[in-house]
Amino acid sequence: MRRAEFSWALLGALLAGMFGSLIGAARAAPPPDFTGVWSIVDPPHALKTVDGSPPPLTPSARAVYEQHVAAAKRGDRASFDGTTRCLPPGLPRLMLVDEPFEILERPQVIYFIFQLNRLPRRAYIGEKLPEDPDPLWLGYSVAHWDGDTLVIESAGFNDMTVLDDAGLPHSDALHLTERYRLSRDGKHLNALFTIDDPKDYTRPWTAKAEYVKRPGYEIPEEVCMDKKGRLRTQ
Repeated sequence: MRRAEFSWALLGALLAGMFGSLIGAARAAPPPDFTGVWSIVDPPHALKTVDGSPPPLTPSARAVYEQHVAAAKRGDRASFDGTTRCLPPGLPRLMLVDEPFEILERPQVIYFIFQLNRLPRRAYIGEKLPEDPDPLWLGYSVAHWDGDTLVIESAGFNDMTVLDDAGLPHSDALHLTERYRLSRDGKHLNALFTIDDPKDYTRPWTAKAEYVKRPGYEIPEEVCMDKKGRLRTQ
């Protein structure tokens, strides 16, 4: 009886070890590879929430937004849109412009290289956001993997950019969370952008975007010439 009990115990231990090894191997599976050139599908002029409703602006931010819309109607985008002076568009707007960008995936960092004025962006994998980052045009970005979803968190923005082409404002308290997921065929990238900015919005809200892969496309040189528009060389 003791020998039979020992055999069953030994078999149980072996099976547990085998299943443990399989689970460990699954957990150690490499993340999906986002490397390549991507273009946005249906770039939005004005951001909306995922359910199609307008973003939940605070009263003061709504007043600023209405000023931007009025300025654009009279041809005065320069009063609120720094891209007219070759300044970076900020985030998430940079991810929404109708120009390709390239993703280079590395073990410790994700690089984004944008055709728009060859702007670079980095998201450091496994790091934490600094508690008091210096204000930047594109903020400071860190990343981690949630299963097969790439999650990027960014903070430390200045308040000199807008969220979209329509002039949706944000403050220096903006915290942006991006979630990217690759389609099964590897040809599409789906993204969610969550805006958390208690100074300008009454609650966090989320917008979405989709990208398509551009095999064989190379990001060309693009130089923004201040006050003269862009000169593109390919």
